[in-house]
This record gives sequence, C-alpha cells and structure tokens, in this order.
Amino acid sequence: MAFWLRVPINKQLSPDKPVEERPGSGSILRVLPMIGMMAAILVAASVPGIYLPFLRHHNLDKICHGLAYAALAASCLFAFQPLFKKHPFLASLLVVAICLGYGFAEEAYQSLIPRRVTDSRDVMADLLGATIVVVGRQLGLLRKKPD
Repeated sequence: MAFWLRVPINKQLSPDKPVEERPGSGSILRVLPMIGMMAAILVAASVPGIYLPFLRHHNLDKICHGLAYAALAASCLFAFQPLFKKHPFLASLLVVAICLGYGFAEEAYQSLIPRRVTDSRDVMADLLGATIVVVGRQLGLLRKKPD
C-alpha cells in the first residue's frame, strides 16, 4: 500500500505526540491539494486559444506555466512529506518526475484543443518552475541542519 494511505486504526490520539506521529498524519487527505492543482492546470489547458490572445505577449504563457508547475511541485511536496522526511532526494526526484510527466501530458492534451498548440518551451517552463521549488526546499533543509 502506498505510504500516504497508511492510517493506523488501533492507536489513540495523544496530544503529547508530535503531529507526524499521530494517526492519520500520512493520510490520503495530503494528496487533495495536488489533485486540485492538477485539475486547475487541466481546466486552464482546456480553454480554447481564441480566448487567450494576451498570453502571446512577453512570454506571459511561459511565466504562467512556470508558476502553475511551481504550485504543483509545492503541493506534491506536501503530499509526499512523509517520504520526504525519510528520503528527501528520492522524494524530490519523484516530485520533479510527476511534474515533468504531467507537463508532457498537458501539452499532448492541449494539441486537441482548438487554436492551442504544443510547445516544448512550455514543458521547459514547467520543469523550471517545479525544479525551483524542489531545489528551494532542499536548500531550506540544508540551512536548517545543525553543524
């Protein structure tokens, strides 16, 4: 069973235990923000290009892609926090892989929408947004570790 689905049944809630050790701290509710971001990205990708002429100016679409996938990466880090605490590098690779895979899937889906085109630079913006968040999280961990 996946690590975020583990919910201990026979343990009592104890206020003296840290939140990470309480039952349900690795529950399926952690994935809801990630699913919500994926849904928001899919909805944005579903809008026909005729309604989005302003995105062609000043590479605004690349900025939007980067910000959306940065938010997706942050929600993935939240969803995989139990794994991130045990194996930060593995969790980071998983988050970047999920964002990259979803970016490719989104671009393939966009090719089916009228007046929308696939663009490899969009996938690069997706990857850049996700990588900035993951690297920032890793650097934050390095700063917090005592010498």
